[in-house]
Amino acid sequence: MLINIALAFVLPWIFGTLYLHPKNRRLMPLVGTAFCILAIVINELGSYYGFWKLRTSLENEALEALPFNLGVYPVLASYMIFLIQRIGKPYFFIFLIALFTTFLEGTYVHMERVIYGNGWNLGWTFFSYWIPYSVIYLYYRYLVSLRLLH
Repeated sequence: MLINIALAFVLPWIFGTLYLHPKNRRLMPLVGTAFCILAIVINELGSYYGFWKLRTSLENEALEALPFNLGVYPVLASYMIFLIQRIGKPYFFIFLIALFTTFLEGTYVHMERVIYGNGWNLGWTFFSYWIPYSVIYLYYRYLVSLRLLH
């Protein structure tokens, strides 16, 4: 659990608060919070249906996933929107961030900290990231239309 807190929560938030937050103070609270909700729902559904399981010493697997749901996932979603704001090319960055997140999870699968079941694999994992990152992009477009983000 401590490794997950350090790698999946503390480290991403250090990078997010030191680099992203000063450049756009609204980005992480608006995009990161929305992605936290998506991540929690998706992780709970995946665990419930037996697609994946975090190897944990805790009785509650949701607690073990909390550093990911509140750390690396919302920070990566915020970086994705930041790059889209600065460079454009939304479909490229959605693909790139989904691929990067899949790679990160693949390392956890390789280390046997995440165990797949019921036919789940890294291909399905990619789509389980690509879909919420795409939803966050649509949410970002909505926030732009409300003039909450540029």
